[in-house]
Amino acid sequence: MQQNREAHIHYLVAGIGGWLGIFPLVNAAHQFGSAQTVNLMELVIGLFGGNWKTVLLHGVGFMLYVLAIFLATWLPKHTRLNTKLLALGIDGLACLAMWRFPIEGNLPLMFYLYPTLFAMPFQWCAFAGAYGYKNSTIFSSNNVRQLVSALTEVWANGDKSQILKAKFMGATLLSFYAGVAAGWFCWRFCGNAGFLGAFVPIVTAGVMLLGQQVGYDSK
Repeated sequence: MQQNREAHIHYLVAGIGGWLGIFPLVNAAHQFGSAQTVNLMELVIGLFGGNWKTVLLHGVGFMLYVLAIFLATWLPKHTRLNTKLLALGIDGLACLAMWRFPIEGNLPLMFYLYPTLFAMPFQWCAFAGAYGYKNSTIFSSNNVRQLVSALTEVWANGDKSQILKAKFMGATLLSFYAGVAAGWFCWRFCGNAGFLGAFVPIVTAGVMLLGQQVGYDSK
């Protein structure tokens, strides 16, 4: 039961990751802001092209990403803060930032990536998986690989022990893209205010986490 509750929270958080992850894509930046691959490629191109403004903007984005990972790793060992609840709080702040960003694209485009470049890696570190499987709540490439590998093991290699992994990876992917769809529809009809809708899964996940903590404390 405890593992199932943990997995259900993970699915909710993956939905939040999809919902917030589309912000820079649908606004002015048109670039995914939950990973570092493109950001660092742009930084290297700017460095060798002598475009120091590009280097600065993407360098700040890289430092935000690194800072989030550092804090999510350091805080549990040096404070009593619940990093999962803190991650949800940071997601909430990212929602507010996305709501207030200008729609016209009159800021440097890299600015539109900054909310996700900090909030998403912190969330990723705080919610690392369930059932003993490592799994990302903020992007899907490795989750697709793990899903296909698990399904291959089950159907082609006859390894039934991989069924739970396949179900977990598949449910996480479905949750992530359900969040993408919800975020897009809310943005399409409400503009940036649509990102405030992510408070619904954020608050729900927070309540479930608090209930889980009460369950731990009562034992």
